[in-house]
Amino acid sequence: MSFYTALTGLKGAQTDISTTSNNIANVGSNGFKKSRADFGDIFGSTPLQAKSVGVGTLNKSITQQFSQGNISTSANTLDMAISGQGFFAMEPGGNSSQVVYTRNGAFNVDDTGFIVDSNGQFLLGYPVDSDGQVSDKTLEGSNRLKLDGSFGDPKQTSTVTMGVNLSSDGKLIPAGTVFDPDDADTFTATSAVTIFDKSGNPQSATVFYIKTQEPSIADDSYKYDTKLFVDGSEITPKLTRAVDDAKASLFIDRFGNQTTVPQDPAYILEGKGYPLYKLDDLGEAINSTPAKLEGLGIETFLAGGKSIEIVTDPMKFRATMEYQALQGAASPTPGTFWGKDFLIVDVDESGPVSIDIPPGVYNGTELAKVVEVAIRQATGDDKKVKLKPNIDNVINIDLKRTSGDGRSEGLDAGPFKVDLHGASLAATTTEAIDGLDMDTFLVHAQLKITESMNTYIQRKTGTAAQNLAGVDTVAIADLGANNKIFKKLVGTQVDIALNTAALSASKGNDIFSVIHQEGDTTRAGYAASERFVMYSNTDNKPSVKAYDTKTVLIEGAGLTGITAGVPFITVNQVGADTKAFPTVPETVRFSSYGAGGDTMTDFFGTKDIAVTQVVALATTPATYRVFLDFDMGTTTTFPAIAAGDDDTIILAKPSDSIEAYIEGTEGLVDGVDKAFYSGKIAVREIQNSAKRDVAHDSTLNATGKEALAFKAGGAVLQSGLAYSTLGLVGGSLSTNWVDERDPTVKLSYDNKEQRLEFDTTNAALGVGTGIGMNTFTIYSKKLDEGTNGIGIPAFGSNPEISFATDDKSIGNTFINDGADLMVANKRYGTEVEFDTVGYSFSIKSGTTGEALEANSALGVVENQSASNIRVGRYKLTENGTVDPTDEADYISHKIGKGSNQILGFPRQGEIGFSAATGLSSKKAIAVGHEALVDMKEAFTISKLADENKFNVVVDGVSAFVEVPEGNYTGETLALALKGRINQMVHPNTGDPIGGVEIKYDSIENNLTFSSGTTGSTSTMKVEGALRFGLQDIPLGIGETAKVKTPVQATDELGRPLFISPTGEVTARVEDFADNIVEDFYPLFLDDGELTFNQSGELTSPITNVTYEGLPGSSLIVDYSNATQFAQPFSATAVGQDGFAAGRLTNLEIDNSGNVNAGYSNGSNVSLGKIIIANFQNNSGLKQIGNATFSATSASGEAELGEASEDGFGQILSGNLERSNVDITEELVNLITAQRNYQAAAKAMETTTSMTQTIINIRL
Repeated sequence: MSFYTALTGLKGAQTDISTTSNNIANVGSNGFKKSRADFGDIFGSTPLQAKSVGVGTLNKSITQQFSQGNISTSANTLDMAISGQGFFAMEPGGNSSQVVYTRNGAFNVDDTGFIVDSNGQFLLGYPVDSDGQVSDKTLEGSNRLKLDGSFGDPKQTSTVTMGVNLSSDGKLIPAGTVFDPDDADTFTATSAVTIFDKSGNPQSATVFYIKTQEPSIADDSYKYDTKLFVDGSEITPKLTRAVDDAKASLFIDRFGNQTTVPQDPAYILEGKGYPLYKLDDLGEAINSTPAKLEGLGIETFLAGGKSIEIVTDPMKFRATMEYQALQGAASPTPGTFWGKDFLIVDVDESGPVSIDIPPGVYNGTELAKVVEVAIRQATGDDKKVKLKPNIDNVINIDLKRTSGDGRSEGLDAGPFKVDLHGASLAATTTEAIDGLDMDTFLVHAQLKITESMNTYIQRKTGTAAQNLAGVDTVAIADLGANNKIFKKLVGTQVDIALNTAALSASKGNDIFSVIHQEGDTTRAGYAASERFVMYSNTDNKPSVKAYDTKTVLIEGAGLTGITAGVPFITVNQVGADTKAFPTVPETVRFSSYGAGGDTMTDFFGTKDIAVTQVVALATTPATYRVFLDFDMGTTTTFPAIAAGDDDTIILAKPSDSIEAYIEGTEGLVDGVDKAFYSGKIAVREIQNSAKRDVAHDSTLNATGKEALAFKAGGAVLQSGLAYSTLGLVGGSLSTNWVDERDPTVKLSYDNKEQRLEFDTTNAALGVGTGIGMNTFTIYSKKLDEGTNGIGIPAFGSNPEISFATDDKSIGNTFINDGADLMVANKRYGTEVEFDTVGYSFSIKSGTTGEALEANSALGVVENQSASNIRVGRYKLTENGTVDPTDEADYISHKIGKGSNQILGFPRQGEIGFSAATGLSSKKAIAVGHEALVDMKEAFTISKLADENKFNVVVDGVSAFVEVPEGNYTGETLALALKGRINQMVHPNTGDPIGGVEIKYDSIENNLTFSSGTTGSTSTMKVEGALRFGLQDIPLGIGETAKVKTPVQATDELGRPLFISPTGEVTARVEDFADNIVEDFYPLFLDDGELTFNQSGELTSPITNVTYEGLPGSSLIVDYSNATQFAQPFSATAVGQDGFAAGRLTNLEIDNSGNVNAGYSNGSNVSLGKIIIANFQNNSGLKQIGNATFSATSASGEAELGEASEDGFGQILSGNLERSNVDITEELVNLITAQRNYQAAAKAMETTTSMTQTIINIRL
């Protein structure tokens, strides 16, 4: 057994020696890979053996080592080494289809031009296209690489590359310059290249560059025309399609907007003609426009900074231009216009809306703004303020005093209860219940607040009239209002038509008397005085004023005159009314009645004239000389008064006991311009007379001792007319302590915070005023659920406000939840402008765009309605109301039968109308971030960290929007915010915000805000809590749709050019007039034009330009490498693809395995790309000689790739990979193997000797 064991060792050593010897023998073989013998021990045993001895060794395998061999250089291009992983793929000759692999890159060329190794095996490569790109990466598609010694027949040049730099400082050739190739002043630069005809003959091709455009504001590009000459003859470019960056052909719609995919596939089908449009003829991009209607010029009224007055008081209607027009006045008095039913407007076919504008004095710009606001309010999102009965309609106002222990106590009879469902001058009960617009509501509420405060001190136990005029002594004492009481007397409504006609003889003026009683009959100070009120209807604008004295002018020589330029008159010291003429009358006022002359009123007028001095004269009866502060101008003599002209009445001393006025609400509520009028004359006590003692019988309104009364007993007006002419019969007397025109508790609305505010002053109600209150509070009914509809704090939640700090009582945010003022077809962003040069008004729709069918232009996915505007006015009656026969009929852009002289509307037909153009503009959109809370589910909003507050800015109008605390989802939060945002108004102009939409996206879990207005002036900005995704949201800005006006190309006669269905450029369309595309058109470049941006990069054309004119062929010019930098002109990449016949002159193989051949005609041809193969297990390859291997199942299938790719080595041309045998290592291995052999032999010898000895012993 030991012999056999030694024998296996001997055989193993012999194998090891053979393997090492083979490695040493091939140390000089290219690409040879050394081998290594691997051994294993032999071991055998039986189940009964606990221990056993091995029985020798066994050769397991001989494996090759595929480490990189040394690389040496070579002078032969076809000698190649692979640096890294991989094998060359080879194909044996003959009919063999087996592919073998080698690292031996010693190749040469056989007699047929193929690249082969020393065994004649063919080197395989991938096929490539003309650009050198691999077209097939499979073994089946591979080619045997072959070198062609010559490169075919001559090739005619088909493509020229013009990679030139045109200096940005190159000269600009003036428009109209006639090009001459021999005149350098007619072009900017030239470049030339030699091209070849089909016979291989050289030709000179020259391109002339003509700079036609420098950058401008309208177009910031450089442009060059090009002209191509070949051997002195010009060849012209074919039409070149405009393309995008991806080289897809461009089309345009009617507005010059570009696309690669027309919305109707018919436009890319063959068989249609189309108009010829070129890229440079699209025109400048301009904004789409809204419909606009311009009124007539109104220089007469508003030129030179003039102002006009708008009135809405029916008593003043007869002063207006509208009334004068109804009367056919030949010379109307300009300056005053009627604000009711001021204009009918129809915006974008939304239907006619009649607007009112508030009274006031306006210049042109101010009037335009107030009309704009009125239109936006009437056509927008505004809602009525609607109060729920028994929930919202009652406000409680309590005044409180603080006792010594710090406790506050209110009024004994309870707070002032304000029922907002009651009637007022601003609204009837029905209107108040149905809901009011915000301005009307504010005026109405203010009137009701004052009314409730005055009612508090009035009698409670008599008839309505008795209660109104009487007093509640307990309430007055509790309130502390004694000596703050005043009386007010109101007549009935004046019939202005009757009044005007009746007073025509007295120039619209008249005088009536008021009996004023103070004190009582049992106490000192009882007084009954007759006071006088001048009613003036000068210029048909009624007004009243109270005076203490009435007298007549004394006529006669020396009784009137001028002293030192100062006019004087004479009056009795005691007037006809037995009242003494005051020595300090302050002013006097003249009026004339009866049949006498009007000398005084004609000269001095009927307005107050200041008195400078009163001098007593020693006459009988006693008289005064009264000097007047009146500018006599150039007059040096007093007007002559005709004898008997004694009907000039003089009123003197404006009363400081009573005042008279015509009831109205102008200026009542801060920020509210809207006004309401009763048409009634009112008289009230003022100053010391407004400090009545509650105990006086005139205060108690005892019979016959009424504090104020219109003079009775058959009294007539100064003119002799009945008191009823001015509504002065009877009258309504009331007791008050709060002036309705200057309320003690003032109501206002904070547009930014969207809440009501109540203000009082310490000077009116606080300590030291007699009232002596310390605090006040305002509250509403405490509800089981929900909140007060106008934000009034509920009882128990109402704070007390100190008079000392002069703070306001501030309500909670609320939204108007009544009916929409504009129920449907709402419109936003209407603009009204005043031209300060042409003195005309214009009204523009808030939208842009003309009528378009769906898909007829880019972005129009549904039918687009035209922006439109129609303007007019209702015909008015003589009372200023709408004529019921006017049904607001439309005639073109005119509505109604009336006219608005101050705005210059309506216009007739299409005069003044500018139709909308282009496309609809886009809204401003602000997109919130993803919310931190899942808003699909219910979540709670509280006041914690002000998370219920949102800062919103829409179109420049800002507000702090606050939503009530409670549970929300994304949808309900969007609705809550929408209602509040659309209630925003501009704090100064009252311009409303409307049309804002808020949507919750359940997928993105965010909120998106969009404006109601459109265009670049539309903005949207929202900031809110982080948990709702509303922090740092980008500003949303609308976009005004841009359009161009493409100009169709024309021929030299100016005729429009078309492309026929057969592709010809023609001006004749008779043969295909019914077969021309619509809406979308192919787009072309200007012939041979180059366009560069300011960075010097070529922006057009990005495709090649084809020139025609060469015999039998065309020429393509590639300008893609052209530049325009601030460098001198240079030809950086000029070339062409033609050549004469050529022969092989050089061969190059790069690191990626590309085999490129160069020929004497300048051609460079890519012959292929060398295949590199890899294997999963190189050791599994089968060696078949000459460092060549074949694949086996152990190695796996070859993985094909390209040199220099990931996992594949580089190809080094002109290099060879040597054997990877290390001779020193192999010699050491050989000595080791020899010693192993000798040891094994000695073991055999010893075994043999021992065996022989044993045999001999036995024998």
